Amino acid sequence: MGNAVSEPVLQRHLVLLSDFAGDQKLDQDNQVWRQLFALPVPLSQLPPSQVEQHVTGCCDQLVSNNGRTQNFQTLLLKTLDLIAGSQKNEARATAATNGVYLLRVLFKRLSESLNAVQLAAFSTDAPYMAADIQPTAPLLDQLLRMLLKVLTVFPTSGQYYLLHVEVVNLLLVLTSTQLYSTSPSAPIGSHPFIDALMQQRQLAPQLVQQALKHYSFRPPLPPKVQLWSPSPDADNKGVLRLVRSAAASVLWLPFRAYTFLIRLGFSQTDSTSPLADSSLLLLLVLINHSPQQAHVQQGPPQPHFLNPYQAAIQGLQDSEDVGTDAESGRGQTASGISAVPFSGLYNALGAGLDQEPSVLLLYVLLHKCHKFQQYVLVRSDADTILLPLLHRLYNTSYKTPSQLYMLLIIILILSQDKGFSQNVQEVMLGSVPWYKERMLQKTSLGSLLVVLLLRTAHYNMSKLKDVYMHQNTLAALANVAPHMSGMYQRIGRRSQSGSLAPVTPLGTPLGTPYLTPSPSASPGQLAAEHAVYADFMRTILEIINTIITTGLRQNPEMVYALLHRQDVFEPFRMHARFADILDNVQVVIDSFNQKVDSAQHREGWSGSVTDVLGIIKENLSSWQSDRLSRQEELRFSYEEEGAPQDFFVPYVWSLVVSSTTIPWNLQAIALFQPVTSPHVTSPHEDVHIASQQLQQLTVEQTNGSDDSAKHHV
Repeated sequence: MGNAVSEPVLQRHLVLLSDFAGDQKLDQDNQVWRQLFALPVPLSQLPPSQVEQHVTGCCDQLVSNNGRTQNFQTLLLKTLDLIAGSQKNEARATAATNGVYLLRVLFKRLSESLNAVQLAAFSTDAPYMAADIQPTAPLLDQLLRMLLKVLTVFPTSGQYYLLHVEVVNLLLVLTSTQLYSTSPSAPIGSHPFIDALMQQRQLAPQLVQQALKHYSFRPPLPPKVQLWSPSPDADNKGVLRLVRSAAASVLWLPFRAYTFLIRLGFSQTDSTSPLADSSLLLLLVLINHSPQQAHVQQGPPQPHFLNPYQAAIQGLQDSEDVGTDAESGRGQTASGISAVPFSGLYNALGAGLDQEPSVLLLYVLLHKCHKFQQYVLVRSDADTILLPLLHRLYNTSYKTPSQLYMLLIIILILSQDKGFSQNVQEVMLGSVPWYKERMLQKTSLGSLLVVLLLRTAHYNMSKLKDVYMHQNTLAALANVAPHMSGMYQRIGRRSQSGSLAPVTPLGTPLGTPYLTPSPSASPGQLAAEHAVYADFMRTILEIINTIITTGLRQNPEMVYALLHRQDVFEPFRMHARFADILDNVQVVIDSFNQKVDSAQHREGWSGSVTDVLGIIKENLSSWQSDRLSRQEELRFSYEEEGAPQDFFVPYVWSLVVSSTTIPWNLQAIALFQPVTSPHVTSPHEDVHIASQQLQQLTVEQTNGSDDSAKHHV
C-alpha cells in the first residue's frame, strides 16, 4: 500500500485522534467513535511506521487528559463491543480489527513511557462513566478474555484472519513491558498486563492448544486479504547489533558473552502463515515468563505465582491418543488439558527447524512435556527431527554460541534415551547433499551424528574454546557411544585426532596454540584451565573405551584408527589421570598389531588400507571381550537449573523484535541495549545479539549409582 493511498487516510484519522486525545469527554454516541473505526482500508494494510507516527503524536496529550475524560477506557469498551458484534457478522470484522490495531499502537507508546502504576490506570474501570456502561467485570480482565476468545473461538477465514493477527500483535505489545525492564523477572505488579494474563487460568490451555495448532497446520493468508509488507526497493537493509546489558546474578553463573542470531526487517508476509509465526512468538513469550515469588516463604509455589501456560505445555496430550473433544472445536479436553495431534506437531517441527523460534519450541516441548518427549523418542523416523538439527549444527561457523547451545542441548536430551541412540544407528541415509567435506552415501544417521559432534568439538577447541559447549558435545557423544556401529574410517580418525590432538600438550609447557595463557592469568587460573582440559580428555578416552568394550566387533574402522594413530595416546600414558582408562586401548592395539604383523608374510600382502581392514575384520569375528576390563557406563543427562529466565526471556524478546512488523522503539528497550551496526546486510543474513549472561545449564553425569556429579554447562 503506497503513500498515495495511506497518507490521506492517516491525515483524516489524525483529526479524529486529536478529538479523542483532547480535553473533552466523548460520549458513547459521539460520531467520532463511528468515524474512527470506519476507515476505508484496514490499518494493517498501511505502513506500520506511518500509522504509528500519526497515532503516537497524540499520546502525550492523551496522558495529560485521560484522567479526566476517560476516553481511552471508552475506546476499550467500544472495541470490545465491535469484536463481540463481529463474531457472527464478518462485515464488522474490519472495524474490530482497526480498533484492535489502534489499541495496540496506543498501548505500545504508553508502555514505552509510563511506569506500571501509570500504565495500569489506563485499563482500570472509569469512575466517571455512566452506570449503564460500566463493565460487569474489571475492564482489563474483560479485554483479555475477549482477546483470548478471538484466538480460541473465532474462525480464521476471510477478514477474521486479520483480526487474529492483530489480536496476537496486541497481546505481544501488552506483554512487552518486559522489554523496558532491566530484569528478566520482576515482582508481581511490575508488568500489569502479563500478570493479568497469568490469571487467565481457564483460558490458558485453550490458547496454548490453538497456538500449537496454528503452528502445526499453518493457516495461510486468505485470498484477497492483505497484510502490509515492505516493498522490494524499500530501505530495509539496516542492521542492528543488540547487546544485552549486564544484570546481577548469582556468582556461579558463567560470565561470558554469548550471541543470539536475529534478523531485522523481517516481514510476516515473507512466510506462508503470518498467523502461525506470530502465534508461536506469543506462545514462547507466555511460557517463558517467570513470575518472581517475592516475599513468599519456603514451600511449594503459591497459585498466584504459577505460570498456567507452562502448566499447559507440561500437561500437553496427543489428541490422536486420548478421547477428547478438542478436535470438535471446543478447544480443550474435558479435563481442561491442552491436546493437539503430536504427528502434525512433529512434522511441523521437522519442516520448521531452519528458524530459531521452532528450535526453541522443540527445546521447550522436549524439556517440559514428558509425553511429547516420549512420542519423539519412539518414532522410527528420527531423521525428521534430527537431520534438520544436524544441518544447522553443520553450519557451525555461521552460528553464535547461544544457537549452538540450543542445538547441542536438544541433541543431548535426545541422546539420554538408549532406545533413541540405538534407533539412529539403524536409520540409513541415502545421501547427505549439504555435507561438503566428502560424499557420504549409505551412511547411518547415527554415524552422521557422531561426525558432526566430533566436528563441533574440534571447531570449538580450535576457534571458540568454550568450556561449557565442549562439555555438552562430549556428553552427547558419551551417550551415543555404547550404540555406535559401522563407523566410517573418517569417524574413527576424528574420534582420536580430532578430539585428542588439540589437548595433548597437557604434558608440555603452556605455550601451545590450545593452552596459551592470557597475560593476566594467575597461577591458580592456569591450574584450573589444566584441570578443565584434563576432565575433557578423560571423558574422550572414556568414550573411546566405551566403544571398545561394548561394540568393537561392529566397528572395525575404530580398530584401524587406533592402530593408525596409536602415537596419539603416548602423551597420556605418563599422566596419572589417564593410566587406568588406557589399559583397554593398549590391549586392543597390542592384539591387532600382532595380527597385522603376522599377516605381512602372506602372499599378495601390500599393507594397504584394504589389507589391514581385512585382517581386522577377520580377527574381530573371534574377538573375546573378556580380555578387557569393564568400566562403569558413562551417561549424561540434561538439567535446567539456576535462573533460566535470565537467558530465555531476552532471547525470546530478541526474536519478537526481529521477526514482527511492529516498529519497536529501540531506544526504549532496557532488557538489552540496541547498537546500530555500520555494515549492510541482506534480509536473510544474520544479526548478532551478545548476551552478558547465560542461564545455568547442567549435565548430570551418572556412573551406575545413585550418586551423581553435576557439571556446569
